[in-house]
Amino acid sequence: MAFLHANITRDNTKFLNGALVGERDVFQVDQGLGIGTKFPFFNRHQLAITRFIPLLQVEEGAGKTAPPILVLHGNYGGCVGDLPGYEAFTLGGPCSVRGYNVGEIWAARNKLELAAEIRVPVNGAFVYAFAEHGNDLWSSKDVKGNPTKAYLRKGQGSSYGVGIKLGLLRGDRERETQR
Repeated sequence: MAFLHANITRDNTKFLNGALVGERDVFQVDQGLGIGTKFPFFNRHQLAITRFIPLLQVEEGAGKTAPPILVLHGNYGGCVGDLPGYEAFTLGGPCSVRGYNVGEIWAARNKLELAAEIRVPVNGAFVYAFAEHGNDLWSSKDVKGNPTKAYLRKGQGSSYGVGIKLGLLRGDRERETQR
């Protein structure tokens, strides 16, 4: 068996008064070449793009206010070859469509996830609202054993909500140390 793994990450994010701003892009490729029945040929690729966009221009520096941030995220994953079921993409969980447990929505050969989030700094914390959607691009039936159908999963899902991230922002920590 042979295998190849690649990961290219471009991360131009930085903290602006405690708020993360910038862009992050990730491209990943997995490959395989198993010699066995039907000469398996594994393949997997994934592309994730995230943008952290400040909604207000603010002056940078210690003790300055963090801007509200718009976060846009897209994630595509796919497979060309014969992907075993345990390597299939899953949807649902903290790094996917929130509000679902890991793999609760489906297991599939292809996926598309889209998310938008607004983060507003309020008294040393971030209040946020988000909306997310994930879809199997009609590929879950192609996973061997069709676990999505066997476990009566939907193949797509959406979530939305609001929350608060407690704790001091980076700029607030700097102010506290200066006192």
